This record gives sequence, structure tokens and C-alpha cells, in this order.
Amino acid sequence: MTERYDRRAFLRRLTAAGLAAPAISTLGCGFEEIRRDDAERGSPGRSLTRPVLLPWTGDAVRIGAPLSELPAAYVSRELLRVFIELDSRTQLQMMLAAHISVSTGHWRIPLPGDDLGIPVDAGDALREFEETPIGEWNSNMDPTEGDFRILHGRRETVEVAFECMPMAARKGWFSAGPWEIAQCVGRGPDLCREDFMEIGTGTRHARRDIGTCTEPMGPVRYVTWACPEL
Repeated sequence: MTERYDRRAFLRRLTAAGLAAPAISTLGCGFEEIRRDDAERGSPGRSLTRPVLLPWTGDAVRIGAPLSELPAAYVSRELLRVFIELDSRTQLQMMLAAHISVSTGHWRIPLPGDDLGIPVDAGDALREFEETPIGEWNSNMDPTEGDFRILHGRRETVEVAFECMPMAARKGWFSAGPWEIAQCVGRGPDLCREDFMEIGTGTRHARRDIGTCTEPMGPVRYVTWACPEL
């Protein structure tokens, strides 16, 4: 994590990545593509019918959920770090019900379903994170299932449904949905949480004939960024 980004450098990189988006999609790189237009994240009807599909694991496909700006916070399970926007520090602490250690400065963040009346123990590997400025977050870093990010905006319902979508980095054609998930697609001053999670199971096909998928090869999991249930 030696690469650093300030906000201006990040936005310049977004612009460059946006120009290169078709190449990124073709190569199937494992990082978040930058928003090309609102239709990739959610159309006016809030439906996702032509997503960018990225390789993930042998039994899973990742649905791209691009960012147009730095998140207010990013919690990395792999790195055990919470990257935060310093101006939103107090608001983030309250939203996450986090205790910040006076001695170490580490954030102790309860997991969904935890009893908030029971304090997180020091050294809890699943719940304790080192605070790091958001400018040091590497946006090319692949997420880990269980990571979450806090964005400026509000949650809205998005329908996910697609048929016979290709992914250049992996053989086959992919279909999924319809599902309804929540994502932070709205605009506004509020903070909104998205977790990197499995949203459902669809189908992988061996062939596509005249626009129709044939020869199902079995189920495939789909993972993406989505708001946890309230």
C-alpha cells in the first residue's frame, strides 16, 4: 500500500480510466471500473440489464459496481484497515457504532448482527481495524467478501436481470436474476453503506445461438456491492 492518491490525482485517474473503459472490460481486469454512464450502475428505472462481468473465483462472477468519487470510508478485511475521509470521521464513527481505542487509535467495529451492548475486545481480528486516511486507499485493490464501503448518497432499489452476457476473460455466457438489491445510487449529503457480498445464483452457458443461451453448464454465484438489509 505504498501508492498514494489525493483527491485531484484520483479524479484525474478516473478520467483516464473512463477513456480506457472498453479495453478494461475486454481484458476483464479485477478492479472497479469507473462509471461510464448511469446506465452501468442503474438506469432511470433502476435496472441493471447489461452489467460489466468480471472474473472472481472458479464458481463465482463479479458484477462491476463502479465509483465516480472517493468513498467516505473503505473497510478492508484483508488489510485490517479502515480508510476514512477525515472530515467525516465523527459521523462515520457513529454510523458504524465504532469504538476508537485511545491507546492504539484502532477502530473496533461491530459486525452486522452483533449485540451493540457488548464491547468489541481489543485485538479481535474480525472487528479491529487500523485507521488510515482515505487518500492512501488503492482503488485498484480487489475487494474481499465482507469488505464494505461508505459512500455519500442514499440507498435505492436496483433490479438485476440479464441474459446471455459474455465475459472475455472466461469462456461461457452468463445469465442471472431477476433480483432486487439496494445500492447507493442516489445523490445527497447522507452516508450510505455497501457491502461486498453474494447476491444470488445464476447460470453459466456453453453456447449462444442467435441471441439465446443454450447448454447450461451449471450454477454460478454472483458477487457485487450491495446495501445490507436494514
